This record gives sequence, structure tokens and C-alpha cells, in this order.
Amino acid sequence: MDVLSLVAGFLLGVVATYLISAFLLKPGLQKSSDAATGVIITSDTQNLFDQLWQAHEHLLNEMKQDLDNPDFKFHREFYVLKKNWWDWNRWGFHRKGPCLAYFIDDHNDLLPLLDALTSHGLISQIGEADKKSAKFQLSEKLIELLHGKKPTKHAA
Repeated sequence: MDVLSLVAGFLLGVVATYLISAFLLKPGLQKSSDAATGVIITSDTQNLFDQLWQAHEHLLNEMKQDLDNPDFKFHREFYVLKKNWWDWNRWGFHRKGPCLAYFIDDHNDLLPLLDALTSHGLISQIGEADKKSAKFQLSEKLIELLHGKKPTKHAA
């Protein structure tokens, strides 16, 4: 096999791959990738996230602001808690160091949003849920989607 045949085979493979991805794949299966992290986000995932952002903008914006905070830059876990002082402060929740926590009492739409994010693989529950708390982990895909959104300020 000579070098010319090798180069021609390589170029034919590249052209075939391009044509298949450009014309035969469904638009929802075409992928975009963040070069820095290698996270692949399909257009279906982006559309789903845009719909969730519209329905739950206040909570997702709070998550975005938390992740933009340098103190929580590498945090991937968060807790869902009840805010009553006897539930989380005095009797139950003890953790060393800062952590991300979202309170059911502050967000009426917290549980439906968590269900939607879990069912689409954007978060996963990693701790046993009890009456006082539940522990979740953010996926890198959700973090990239949150970083891609423009921050919005809400009047308090």
C-alpha cells in the first residue's frame, strides 16, 4: 500500500463522516461540545433546559449565581432542606464547611424542578431522602448549561 492510497482513504473517511453527520442525523442528535470540558450538549437538551429556565427561572438563576461564586466553583453536591429552625439547624443537618442548600420553604417549585432534572439525567440523588433533607449531585452538563445562561437580577 502506497502513501497516496492511505491519504485518499483517510480523506474519503473524513468526507463520509461529515456527510453523514450533516445530512442524515436528526437535528436533535447533532451535538455541540464545550472545548474546555468536553461536555456534549445536544440541541434537545438545550431546548429542554430553555423550557425549564422559563418555568423555573428564579430557582435556576439562584443555582447559577451559586455556581458563579468562587467559594462554590467546584461544588457539585447540594442539599434540599426544610427551613424550620428545629429541622435543619438544631436537630438534624450537620456538615463541616460551606455547602449549597436549597430550601423547600423558599421555593414552591423546587420539588417539581428536581423531578424534571432527575428524569433527564441533569442531576442525580446521591443520599437517602428523609423528612429533613435530601442530597443531590449536579451533572457537568447542567453546570455547562447554567454557565451558558446570562444572569438575571430579581428585585428582592
